[in-house]
This record gives sequence, C-alpha cells and structure tokens, in this order.
Amino acid sequence: MRVWGITNGEDEETLSSYVQQLGLTFPVLLDRDGSVSAAYQQMSAFPSAAYPQDWIVDGEGTVVYMNNAFDVDAMEAALERALEE
Repeated sequence: MRVWGITNGEDEETLSSYVQQLGLTFPVLLDRDGSVSAAYQQMSAFPSAAYPQDWIVDGEGTVVYMNNAFDVDAMEAALERALEE
C-alpha cells in the first residue's frame, strides 16, 4: 500500500509550508495543471469544493472511498476492503 497526498493547484512554497506545519512524512504531489483533479472529477463529487477531501484509490485506479469530512473508521473500513481484494 502507498499513501500520497495530492495538491490541487498549490505552488511548491505553499505545499512545503503545509507539509512542514503538519509534519507529514508521506509524499505530497503537485497537481499543477489540475489533471489529477479532473481525472477523478473532484469538483463534481463535492460541489462545495470543501477541503480536506479524502480519497482512496485502489491499484486499478478506481476510487473506493471519498469523503470531505474526516472519518477515520470509514477510511479504515475502505482500506481493509481494498486490501482484501
């Protein structure tokens, strides 16, 4: 399993500050042109565009979980289901 964060239009300076503030240890990738967001139709999934948005994508590239409210139990359940497949 791999964990990545993906920005949505942020610049490197903002990303660096965010990663440092939160003490993140996983890679956070820049989506400079919005292609990742577009590929997963991020804006249409949550019309309010509220952040943070949590997405779990399986090895085939299928979204198996998405939420814009932090829900650890739901995320763990989605991860367990994805890992069983």
